[in-house]
Amino acid sequence: MRGVFMDFLEGFLLGPVWSDTEYETHRHTGFYWLIGWIIFGGYVWLQLLKPAAAEPWLNLPRYAPIIYFFLLTLASPFACRYYYRVNPLLKGLILLLEVSKFLAAFLSLYQYSMPLYTLNLDTLPQVVLEYVNKTVAGTTESFQSLGQGVGMLVGLAGGGLLVVLTFLGILLAATLIPAFFLAAVRLIQRGVDMLAHHFLLHDIDA
Repeated sequence: MRGVFMDFLEGFLLGPVWSDTEYETHRHTGFYWLIGWIIFGGYVWLQLLKPAAAEPWLNLPRYAPIIYFFLLTLASPFACRYYYRVNPLLKGLILLLEVSKFLAAFLSLYQYSMPLYTLNLDTLPQVVLEYVNKTVAGTTESFQSLGQGVGMLVGLAGGGLLVVLTFLGILLAATLIPAFFLAAVRLIQRGVDMLAHHFLLHDIDA
């Protein structure tokens, strides 16, 4: 079991240019969904509870995690190139640095997304109720031509369905955005790895 986990971890963190695993031969859609749920759950947790331990990280200058991410992205090929030639302690350090690179990317995502909308438990039920009432009322008016009774029934059903689809759409988008963000981050790293391998490290042996 540990071998499978390490193969997955190395394949994900080192990338296809440097990893000696079968990570790229398998689909990992479920893992990206999981990351999306975790990041969205973290967003809700930070919005509602506003933990004091997270404030120093969120209050960092916005450029700080971006600079850290790109510095590690540029340094990553030089570390990953020799990952399988170093002792387990250095291997662990390289993997930790790779993890911190992804954490810095998601910290930046939080820093830019948190101010866009503020969740408030005191007003949230009222906001949701107002949206539901407005949506149902709007769809009911749209079907008044069918008659008072039928129009009301169709409007209630249509409004309820629209409300459900809206909330499902919000949840889907909130899950997919972090997953696509992670895929984009890995794509950036793969591009840097390929350039470094082709122009700098291809003929180097140590």
